[in-house]
Amino acid sequence: MKSHLAALAGVLLLTAPPAALAQAGSKGAVKVGVLLPLTGNTAWAGKTNRIAAALAAEEVNAQDLAGGYKIELVFGDSQCEPRPAHDQAQRLISQEKVQLLIGEWCSSASVAVAQVANDEKVPLLVNISTADQIAGDAGPYAFQSSMQNRYSQQREAALLEKDFKFESVAIIVENNDFGLSFRKNMVALMQKAGKKVVLDVTQDRNDTNWYATITRIPASKPDLVIVSISAVQAANFVKQYAEAGITTPLFSDYPPPPRIFERQVGAQAGRIGLVRAAFFVKSETNTPAQKEFVAKLEARAQKELNEAHDVTYWDVASYDAVRLVADAIKRGGPQAADYAKAMAATKIDLVLGHYEFDEKRGAKPDGLNFVFIRTKPDGSIEVVQ
Repeated sequence: MKSHLAALAGVLLLTAPPAALAQAGSKGAVKVGVLLPLTGNTAWAGKTNRIAAALAAEEVNAQDLAGGYKIELVFGDSQCEPRPAHDQAQRLISQEKVQLLIGEWCSSASVAVAQVANDEKVPLLVNISTADQIAGDAGPYAFQSSMQNRYSQQREAALLEKDFKFESVAIIVENNDFGLSFRKNMVALMQKAGKKVVLDVTQDRNDTNWYATITRIPASKPDLVIVSISAVQAANFVKQYAEAGITTPLFSDYPPPPRIFERQVGAQAGRIGLVRAAFFVKSETNTPAQKEFVAKLEARAQKELNEAHDVTYWDVASYDAVRLVADAIKRGGPQAADYAKAMAATKIDLVLGHYEFDEKRGAKPDGLNFVFIRTKPDGSIEVVQ
């Protein structure tokens, strides 16, 4: 009898009208502001990050993943710069009346947004920026779901000691929150490992001429050059590095986007044998969830932008951020205090990996993916670890 009742229940569920299966919106709508660089030097990433976030919102609403609430995304063009990011955050809160925020892309911009979020008591999820302690320094309304620099640099330092033979290093970074955070961590890690830092240089992120810095490398005679340079500037640096005839092995932090970067300077990077970190790269080693996401976003980008797209870490992080927000709303509701409590208790598996937060509201690194890739002489890439 019980089996007949179970079968009948299954039939009724399958034949129920859509309203009975999906109740997204029954508790009202939650407006979520998403800050992305939609114009400026980093707009190449922002346009697909926006598609990824919209895709996540559609799925959340279709599957009622926010516990009866409908997610409405409102986008702000923060341009990867502190002032526009600050102003857009203010606009989203005061004019668009968003209840929650996601963003930004560049660390300095996220710091500016976090200040607004804290002042206005609007919860913020920093999903892409990786400078250390953005959430921890901002106050109780900020969370950081990206792996912070100190954790990724620990993994990078371990790889360097394992796979590179060197006793001295040159460290070159951009003079911003992201680069300076990387520099601080890497200098400490190299010194702890007994390596000598023979060159330590910072350069303005808007200065596209790296030759003056690069020409200092031969005189310093490092065994290895370690750089942390934005996705936009990384191509300029590698091109100029190769043109200068520098043969010192080069290791880069994660910003150069796999395959997109190779289309720009793959030949030069291949000659150098560039090795770099990556939070995500499309490969046969991807999980089923990652392969599913790649297929969906590639198809969507082709449809909306009429161009092929190589999925990046930033796309995945944008998708996961909306899912994280929806999950916290489902468990705690959209009111700031309850939402923040629910976000702090997060334990969820998404595309990039497993998310949990530490006591300072930063993502615990153990569950998040991290790989190393090398550009081969033919300009293609291979996963090396």
